[in-house]
Order: sequence, then C-alpha cells, then structure tokens
Amino acid sequence: MRTLAEQQGEPIAEWLEFERNGRAHRHDRWEHVRVLNGEGWIVFGANRQRVGPGSACSIPPNTDHWMETESRLELVLLYGDSVSG
Repeated sequence: MRTLAEQQGEPIAEWLEFERNGRAHRHDRWEHVRVLNGEGWIVFGANRQRVGPGSACSIPPNTDHWMETESRLELVLLYGDSVSG
C-alpha cells in the first residue's frame, strides 16, 4: 500500500496491490475503489461485486468489506465523507 494523498494527516488516496484475499475491515468514511488491473471480487455488507480493470465500487462507512483475488488486483482507493467523495 502506498499513500498518494493526505488531508489533515489522514490518507484520502491510496494505491494498493493484492496477491491474496484481503481481511475483513471497516472505515468510518466512504471508500471508493477503482480497479486498475486484475480480477476478483469486492465483498461488502451483503454485496459481492465482481471486478476487473476499470471497475468501480463505493463502500459505505462502517461496512465490513474485503477483496478476494482471482489474479493480482491493483487498486486505487479514495476516501471521503460522502458517496461522491
């Protein structure tokens, strides 16, 4: 994981690469995911969304979520206080 931008000491944009399934976790802000490369699933709440290059997904605050890989996933994550960032 690499922080791309911060605001008031908190990351607002990160680059992340998964080679294996991620662990369940949650944030207190919206997380907007854009898939750059790879294929797999983003699981959040009762949702399971298939993703590939160009896919996007918005995860509400305080929602357990994780990524499941079928191949190496390369993602950009944006964090915000609303659905639009």
